[in-house]
Amino acid sequence: MRWSHLTQYELKYLKEAMRSYDRIILVTDDIPRIPRRYQLSVSEVERAKDYAFGSGVVAYQFSPDIRMAEAWNRMASGQGNDLDEVLLRHEVFESDLVVTQGMSQPDAHNLAQARYPWSILITRQNYE
Repeated sequence: MRWSHLTQYELKYLKEAMRSYDRIILVTDDIPRIPRRYQLSVSEVERAKDYAFGSGVVAYQFSPDIRMAEAWNRMASGQGNDLDEVLLRHEVFESDLVVTQGMSQPDAHNLAQARYPWSILITRQNYE
């Protein structure tokens, strides 16, 4: 099961985020739109999407984050903001380090966070 690594509490309280992730993976028309807008390659965006919302969820036991899903959906609809772009570039960079270069996920995340600190910025924004 895709979400079997989550605790019973996460399964209960993260249902909306899990559904959002599952919908994102089913959508295919986002891939042509996002790379064009952010001057990235299709393969970079495909890899980042799969890493953050698809196979990476199981492989690296990611917990779903509704804020990430909302950011992805905004970018897919052409309504992405500057903070959404930070998330996208974070996931493109981290997924390259892990998937392409074989770095460990925690090390890759730390490097991506240093360059594209989305989780810090989104948390700060939520408290301002």
